[in-house]
Amino acid sequence: MDWQTFSFEYHLDGPGLTVLLIEIEASRKAVENLLLPPDWRDQLDRLNRIRTIRGTTALEGNPLSEAQVRELLDRETEADATTRESRQIENAAGAQDWVRERFGLGKAPLAVADILRMHELLTKGSDDVNNVPGRLRVYGVQVGTPELDGVHLGAPHEKLQQLLNDFVVFVNSRRVRAEHPVVRALLAHFFLVTIHPFGDGNGRLSRLVEAAILFEGGYNVHGFYGLSNYFYRNGDLYKSRLQECRRVQPFDVTPFVGFGLRGFDAELRGINAFINSKLNRLVYRQTLTWARDKRVSERRRLISEREHGLLGFLLEETEPADPFSERPSRRLALEALIDSPFVGNDYRDVTSRTFFRELTRLAELGFIIFERDADSGEFVVDLDFAAIGKYGSR
Repeated sequence: MDWQTFSFEYHLDGPGLTVLLIEIEASRKAVENLLLPPDWRDQLDRLNRIRTIRGTTALEGNPLSEAQVRELLDRETEADATTRESRQIENAAGAQDWVRERFGLGKAPLAVADILRMHELLTKGSDDVNNVPGRLRVYGVQVGTPELDGVHLGAPHEKLQQLLNDFVVFVNSRRVRAEHPVVRALLAHFFLVTIHPFGDGNGRLSRLVEAAILFEGGYNVHGFYGLSNYFYRNGDLYKSRLQECRRVQPFDVTPFVGFGLRGFDAELRGINAFINSKLNRLVYRQTLTWARDKRVSERRRLISEREHGLLGFLLEETEPADPFSERPSRRLALEALIDSPFVGNDYRDVTSRTFFRELTRLAELGFIIFERDADSGEFVVDLDFAAIGKYGSR
């Protein structure tokens, strides 16, 4: 990369990305138009926050899992981070909080001071002797590997202050502000990480600036939002797309922006899946109550109290492991169901034949799917949300 001829000029195949932008707007509006209960909205915000923090730190080698990140963020009292990894998590959380306060509709646009402050928050307490939180580096750097499309040379350190000033002018320029907000955020991400102005944390910073611009543009879909989790799940492609766009100047940023837009669309679909799963499970539970109370004869109801309890248990046990999965339910192996404490307790006074008869009956009524898995050959049980349509309107 030739820093002597560097400029903020870029080429973007706008027409080729139009379909993606239309899909993003449709998904975003569909989600935003839903009035969610406060606890759902809080849970969605929390999950996105955890995924974003885990994704952005994991991209730079932090090994902590989502569960460990959640545990750190759920601590009720503040305590000094005991490891480099936990410090990264807590710093990322603090930087997110700062961005939420600093940016938003009607707030002042991004400034150089904001970038310095974000970097300071992200890397405070850093054990990297070559990094000073909130201060530009004073030496040259190179990043990347030959295996992932080559090595990238960051900007010469003597040019960093002017480049950062020019970057802010560029991001706030009329041309860039005329781009779709997600495109603008991705452009900011690309150019800032390409300049690589700091000794450490440039990736985390660029992704946070991207999230700040999304927040500023009103793309905080029911809470704080970023693409870091998507980038982490597609880490090699993320890095290779960045390198691909740096090969010629003016930069053709279409590969990276297209990659990011597909990620944003996928993440919005995940949010839609989360909300749909919540709604399906809420209405399914109401349908179970109706079915338990519905008399089909003088002595019989549509489902018995015990069958109602079994379905309620399945409703809890089949929650997707990934709450953003487009699969609305998690299949439960029949063997695991039989061995569960619930079945052991509620069916202890009846024969296994009675249990299987009730399971089969619930499948025939359309409340569950009870079948042999095509891959494992084992019997599995899953909820059948079609019961909502079958019984919900009665």
